[in-house]
Amino acid sequence: MHTVLVVDDEAIVCQGIKQFLEQSELPIEQVLTASNGYEALDYLRMENVDLVLTDIQMDGMNGIELMESILSEKPDVPVVVISAHDEFDYAQKCIRLGARDYLIKPVLLNQLIEIAGRELIRRSEKYKLQAEDTLKLKFSMTGVSSLRTYILNEMISGSLEHADDYRYIFEQIGMMLSGPYFSVFVTELQWEKAGIGGEAIKLLRDRNLFKYAAVNVIEETLKDWDAISFYSQGNKVVTVLQLDLDDYEQDKAENISKLNMVGKIVVQNIEQYLYMGAIVGISPIRLGLQALPDIYRLASEATKWHGLYETQTIFFAEDYQSREATIQVNWPQKTDQLLEKIKTGRQLVDIQHTVDHFITDISPVFDQEDSTAGIPLSIAYRAYAILLEMKETIGERYQTLDPIHYFQFPLENNSIKPRLAAFLLECAELIHSSMIDHDRTIVQQTIDFIRAEFRNKELKIQDIADHVYLSPNYLSYLFKRIANETVWEYVTSIRMEEAKHLLLNTSKKRYEIADEVGYESPEHFSRVFKRYYGESPNAVRG
Repeated sequence: MHTVLVVDDEAIVCQGIKQFLEQSELPIEQVLTASNGYEALDYLRMENVDLVLTDIQMDGMNGIELMESILSEKPDVPVVVISAHDEFDYAQKCIRLGARDYLIKPVLLNQLIEIAGRELIRRSEKYKLQAEDTLKLKFSMTGVSSLRTYILNEMISGSLEHADDYRYIFEQIGMMLSGPYFSVFVTELQWEKAGIGGEAIKLLRDRNLFKYAAVNVIEETLKDWDAISFYSQGNKVVTVLQLDLDDYEQDKAENISKLNMVGKIVVQNIEQYLYMGAIVGISPIRLGLQALPDIYRLASEATKWHGLYETQTIFFAEDYQSREATIQVNWPQKTDQLLEKIKTGRQLVDIQHTVDHFITDISPVFDQEDSTAGIPLSIAYRAYAILLEMKETIGERYQTLDPIHYFQFPLENNSIKPRLAAFLLECAELIHSSMIDHDRTIVQQTIDFIRAEFRNKELKIQDIADHVYLSPNYLSYLFKRIANETVWEYVTSIRMEEAKHLLLNTSKKRYEIADEVGYESPEHFSRVFKRYYGESPNAVRG
C-alpha cells in the first residue's frame, strides 16, 4: 500500500483530490495534504511518500522550488504537476526537474486516476527490481560480473582443482583453452592520467567504460595469439595467451622476447586509442591449465615494480623474483594503502586492526640486518608527513612523534617492529581525534545556525549546508553520524521544544505560536506537534 502527498494552497482542491483518491481502487493507504512546499517537505521527511501531486503557484515555497528540494533530498520520489498554467516555460521547467507528468486544471479525474495508478505501479516494480537485484548481488554469479568474467576469475584464482571443473566452465562460457602452453598478462590502467586532457578518472561509471574499451583494444592487439581478456579487480585487465610450442625450452629466449614486444604494443595501443597510461606484468610461459593461478600471481607481482621504476611500463616476472626486491617494491604501496585507511577510518578499533595487519604484512622488512631501520624509518616519515599537513588542527601534539626522537636510534632488530607498530598507532589515534574534532566542530556550527534560524519559514537544508560549506548529502551523513539524528529531525525538535515552551508559558494563540516557530499553517503545525508529542497543542496547554 502506498502514501500519496497532495500539495495545493487551495484547501478545497486538496480535499477534493484526497477524497477522490481514497475512494478509488488504487492501492493507497493514506493521502496527505499540504498547503505549500514547506509543509510538503515536512511530510516527505517524516513519511515514506510514494507519489507527490503538486500545484505550481503557491505562497511560501512554490511548486518549482518544492521540486528542486525533492530532487536534492528525495530524488526517487515521483512528482506529477497539477497547474492552472499551460505556458510551455512552466512545463519545461517541471520536466527538467523530473516531473513525470503535467496536468492542466481543471483535471479530469479519470485521467488523474490513470496517471497516479501508472506511477504507483512503477514504484512497486522499482521496489521489486531493487529487491531482485539485491538477491542477485548476494547469491548470483552474475551479480559480481558477467558469467564469463566470473568463471575466468575463478579459474586464475586457483579455486578449480579437477579436470572436470575446467570442462564444466568451458561449457558454461562456450570456449576452450587448449594451450598447451600459457602466459598471463596483467594490465593495470592508470586512472590518474587519462583522456585527452590528462585528467584523473574518478567516477566508477567512467572507469568501467575505460576498462571495457581496454579489453577490446587488448583483444584486437592479441588476436593472432588466441588470447582471452577479461576484467579483474580495480584497474586490472587480465589476458591469458595460448601458445602451441613444439620445443619451448629450445626457443625460450625468442618466446620471451616476443612476449615483451607484444606487451609494449598493448601499452602503445592503449595510449594511442584511449589516451591513457598502462603498465603490463608478464608471467613466465608454463605448461598446462593448472599453472594459470601461479603465473597470474607472478604477473600481478611483476606490476608492483612500477613503484620503483616509474618510467618503465613492461615488467617480466622472471626478471624480478628476488626476495629483497619484492620487499622494496611492496612496502611503499602497502604504506600508502595503510595511510589512506587511517585518514578515512572512523572507528579506532578498525584502525588498530589495520595497523596490526600492516605490520604482519611487511614482516620480512624486519628480518634485514639493518640497525638504522631504513625502511621502517621511511614508513614512519610518510605517516609523520600527514601529521605535518594537519598540524593546524592537531596543534603541537605532532612534535612528540618526530621519528628521529621517537625511535631513538640505534635500535635492536627485535625492537624495531613493536616500536613502528606503536608509532603508527599513535599517529592514527592523533589523526582520528583531530578528524573527529573537526567533524564535531562542523556539526556544532550547524546546530548554532539552526538555533538562530529555525523560526525562518523558508529554511531549507540547502541553506544550512551552504552555511558550513558542505553539500546537503554530506552534511546529512555527517550530522546523522555525530548527532544520531537527521538535520531536519533536529530542526523539528527545536521548533517543537520552543512551541511547547510558548504553549505552557504564554497566552499566545496557536496561529501566533505556529508563525513564531517557523510554520506557515496553524493546521500543519498542529499535525507536526501531535506527531512529535503524541498529543495536540490544546491538550498540552490544557
